[in-house]
Amino acid sequence: MNALSRSTIVHIRSTTELATHVDSAAAAIDKRRREKGQEAVRRKPGLRPVALAEHGRSIDLTPWQVLHAVARGYVLAGQGMGRGLAEHWLSLKFCEALDGNRVGAMDLTDKGRSSESWYKGMQARELAVGFGLAVAEHLVQQRYPDHIVSVVDTNTVLRAGWPLSVSQRNKGSRPRPDYLIEAWKPGEPSNVTFVACRGNHQKPSKRTGRTRSTTIQQLVKGAELTEGMQIGPWSTTPCLMLSTELMGQGGVVVNVLQSPGVALLPLRTPGAPGNADEEIKDNSGIPYPNAIRIPAREGRRARTVDGFQVGEDDLAWFGQLLARTAAAGLTAFSGGGKYTARYLTARQGRQYYDVPAFAATSSVDDADIEIGDTKAVGTDNVFRMGTSRIEAFSGVAPELYELVKNGRVEEYRQAAYELRSKRHNAHAAGKWNGPISFHADGTVMALSILPIRRRRPL
Repeated sequence: MNALSRSTIVHIRSTTELATHVDSAAAAIDKRRREKGQEAVRRKPGLRPVALAEHGRSIDLTPWQVLHAVARGYVLAGQGMGRGLAEHWLSLKFCEALDGNRVGAMDLTDKGRSSESWYKGMQARELAVGFGLAVAEHLVQQRYPDHIVSVVDTNTVLRAGWPLSVSQRNKGSRPRPDYLIEAWKPGEPSNVTFVACRGNHQKPSKRTGRTRSTTIQQLVKGAELTEGMQIGPWSTTPCLMLSTELMGQGGVVVNVLQSPGVALLPLRTPGAPGNADEEIKDNSGIPYPNAIRIPAREGRRARTVDGFQVGEDDLAWFGQLLARTAAAGLTAFSGGGKYTARYLTARQGRQYYDVPAFAATSSVDDADIEIGDTKAVGTDNVFRMGTSRIEAFSGVAPELYELVKNGRVEEYRQAAYELRSKRHNAHAAGKWNGPISFHADGTVMALSILPIRRRRPL
């Protein structure tokens, strides 16, 4: 439990050399495809490192903050009737996997270094989301320091306007980024960034210290995924491609490259189209085939290609969709299933939440915690770590939750922005008897040890 609250260093690698390796690997892939008579894969052009001033080669995180990012990233993944347990389990199963090493860097524990291939595969997928989103949020926050940053699962957003699979027969998925990060401030247009997160257990070469091929290939894949979606004109949306080495040199290492740009969503005003308080409908009129127009470049004519394209006419609808989906994530994180349903469309999975709650499988927003003068309402589950009984809590500040559950998204954003500077500090959090994490969007995630239960003699 103490390890989950201990702040440690997470290394960040973003260099010109890394971008060169990724470009070379992508060129080799395309060469092999041409030799087979196949078309080259589309990728984000002009990948480059992130400015050193934005990442400083490392950031300080606690393992619990990483698990908070995992939980928020997966909160709207369709879990059916088991969603209550699934929301917590996605992060809690890694409670004993992370700690600081002897030089104060984030690393895997002995338990986290399990040799079981299924466990490593799960770690690479899910912890990569935690580390990737934590670093991506940090970078976006550096670029927009006076904004609040929200993370939304891309699949959940796109279901409201596009079919995600190629066809009913062919279940292959269409390339798209893993997450959308929205940097928002009331009274200003929102800034959107695409994020692709991957992870692996390969170690750098002890002789050269060079990044292994798996990391390079994952960054190449990230460039393919982020190219599959566009907001506004082609290649203007900023993208972050991240690959986390869970057993990197000196601890956990997050490799990151970017494709710069600016993507703004229209300013939402009361009574105008796109207001997030208004119910949204599935948009069945957005095409996927030949939806993206690539202008003439590098000797090639202008052409149209397949992809998820948010055109100028759909920007207001998309901004409304993004804000309401983020609100659904807040209520799902807090156990308010019936309130989550109001923010999702039918194709986004409203039916998973618009049902009665069942014991042991559903979250219910009937729990609360209090730390000093800060309160939070939400949901909880009880589980074990060894012989200790642990209570896991996830929720939102009560004044913010009241607004969201009543459908007042725009008021929630205004209130959250005004409260962002009053978030709990480390000193006050020390009054809590376990790890706790606060986020500027109002979400709180905490663990506490429950009293020992003495069994009475029979």
